[in-house]
Amino acid sequence: MDGISDGQISDPNPSSHIFYKQGGPLCVSKGVVGYLVYLRTLPKNRCILFLTRSNAPMKPSTHLDVGIIGGGPAGCACALWLHKLGVTAHLIEGANRLGGLQARSPYENLWLPGVQGRTGQAVAQAFQTHLDSDQVPYSLNQRVHHITPTPDGFALHTDTGTLTPRFVVIATGTLPRSGPFIASDTVLIGPGVDIENTPVEGRKIAVLGGGDNAYDQARFLRDRNAAEVVIFSRSPPRGQTTLRQLIPDVPIRIGPYHADQHTMTINDEYFDLFAVMYGFEAIIPEGLIPDLDNGYIRVNRFGETSIANLYACGEVTDYWHPCVATATAHGIQVAKQISLRL
Repeated sequence: MDGISDGQISDPNPSSHIFYKQGGPLCVSKGVVGYLVYLRTLPKNRCILFLTRSNAPMKPSTHLDVGIIGGGPAGCACALWLHKLGVTAHLIEGANRLGGLQARSPYENLWLPGVQGRTGQAVAQAFQTHLDSDQVPYSLNQRVHHITPTPDGFALHTDTGTLTPRFVVIATGTLPRSGPFIASDTVLIGPGVDIENTPVEGRKIAVLGGGDNAYDQARFLRDRNAAEVVIFSRSPPRGQTTLRQLIPDVPIRIGPYHADQHTMTINDEYFDLFAVMYGFEAIIPEGLIPDLDNGYIRVNRFGETSIANLYACGEVTDYWHPCVATATAHGIQVAKQISLRL
């Protein structure tokens, strides 16, 4: 930091000294490790500092009660509540932002009370802003690639270091199932920003799957002026009737089909794009594997897994109907149960 700071801004935490340089990112000095700083000037000589977490090496903590793997709604809620309950916890997220699948969603979240008019991405940013404002410890760009037991708890091995908490919470959520397909410019896996950023006007598109997302994406693609949209479902579609009623002009072909990514054909019929909507599957870190139920981590009503002091919450468990509200509630429930044991 010597010789490169243009000024200094007081920080609520007197043990840290935050420096900035007008017009660019700069590492933060002691007390706040692994951040980048961006300065926005405001009227009356005020300013805002934007701190983003980097992938600085992680150092083992001498006292860490809980390690939380995954920064979606469940993980964020768990970390926030543990922090407010006075429990020493650290959240580890593999992506460059918090919010989980919400960070991939440019769609308005119509099912979450109180956030009318806000997209999933806005909801994800609100989670991160809340954790930042309460100074909840978390790391971004850190993937937990292995969990091992220790005499006092667990070791979480990340890309750049190891954490050794007494308790672990798996809140890794889910990702879209790809089936036999590989994501590409013409094969889009799951809903979200990838499909929304792909030009579709005038193109012939096959939507594969028969659930709610298949219906939703067919409607979005049609409304974005795709030349033709066809839904393929091997079994009778299970999507909501109300969603089907919104796309009476979109044909659904039910029965076996052969989709060839190399030739971009389905049953020998050519399509410009495949939109694969095969649902979701749990993301489970390697190492200690608790009992599973249909590919999801089995938990009791307290969020406990089959391994002592290893908890799980949110969509990685499939304990409740998967959505932001239930994932958040599940994270809170797990945080409270752990706090009662400390």
